[in-house]
Amino acid sequence: MNTARLKSWEVELKVLAAEDAAQEREAAKRLDEVTRSMEAAQEDADVAAAKARSSRNALAKVTEQIRRSLPDPGEANADLGAPRRQQENPLPHAPNSVAGVILSFLRNQSEATYGEITNQVRRMRPDVIAENCARDLGRMVNRGLLVRPRLGVYRLADSQDEPMNS
Repeated sequence: MNTARLKSWEVELKVLAAEDAAQEREAAKRLDEVTRSMEAAQEDADVAAAKARSSRNALAKVTEQIRRSLPDPGEANADLGAPRRQQENPLPHAPNSVAGVILSFLRNQSEATYGEITNQVRRMRPDVIAENCARDLGRMVNRGLLVRPRLGVYRLADSQDEPMNS
């Protein structure tokens, strides 16, 4: 075969190899970016799923508490003549209550320390002595709305969490 022709092919193949290597590097770079983006999206999806699970669990617990606080339908028929007692607060944790502030705060956190919670209560309810929210936290743990994964740390309860005494 002709040496000049082989050298010409060699030059062309070197150019093609260089172009292909550049395309390979660019594709690897894009793949790395997409992989990082997918990992970040998965983390966001996991956090959103955990928040949704916590919200559903808290809703189920509050709904159950409401159901338990309502009079038995059989008792309601027996008291037809008696005036019905108006509930002061139909929801156990109104949004402006200390417990409501705590639940709202923890919906946006994976977990929070006692200090972070009292700071939030102090901001949202300046009329309340924030240090007294330990009582509310204890009640919420006992009712299964919150769990204490470690001492001084609270988070919303998931459906698989067992209520713990504080």
